[in-house]
Amino acid sequence: MTHPGNIRSELHRRVDYELICACRSGDEEAWRELVSRYGRLVFSIPRRYGLSPQASEDVFQEVFAILVRQLPTIRNPTGLPKWLITTTHRVSCRISKQGRTESTHVADTVDPHGPPPEEISRWERQQLVRECLRRLGGRCEELLTALYMGRGQVGYEEISRSLDMPIGSIGPTRARCLQKLLEIMEDYGSEQSL
Repeated sequence: MTHPGNIRSELHRRVDYELICACRSGDEEAWRELVSRYGRLVFSIPRRYGLSPQASEDVFQEVFAILVRQLPTIRNPTGLPKWLITTTHRVSCRISKQGRTESTHVADTVDPHGPPPEEISRWERQQLVRECLRRLGGRCEELLTALYMGRGQVGYEEISRSLDMPIGSIGPTRARCLQKLLEIMEDYGSEQSL
């Protein structure tokens, strides 16, 4: 019998192509994984543009509704993050123009055709790191997230308390975890190019 944790880690190992194919055939677990994998990315874009939490949720829902409709036409699954970024950007602009948000920042200052290429690249890199951290999992994911993904500087004392880890082991553990993360990032890049 397979341990439930192993099923989850195997699910995380599916590449976008496999997830898209599974979603096309009605696999609800694959759809949940796809939303889990890219949900933070999609939700973060309207928030970065200053949209309210409610308007950002509207953007989130609409982008994934569009994705459901577009699944049969996606030809390049490795381009999914860029497609999601561009679609989210456009939906954010439209919702802002329709007045479904208190902020007019998006409608007034952002090109409705898409974010600049350097912004897309930055968001794609951030998404790659988040996905690889999820694949890393466990204690390493917790430690690296606490060290590098939080808002503001977090001291070793706070990390030691929150993760119940001796201060003296944080540095060596961080080094091992970063090495594992780099290996996962290399593997992930190889898988996505298949």
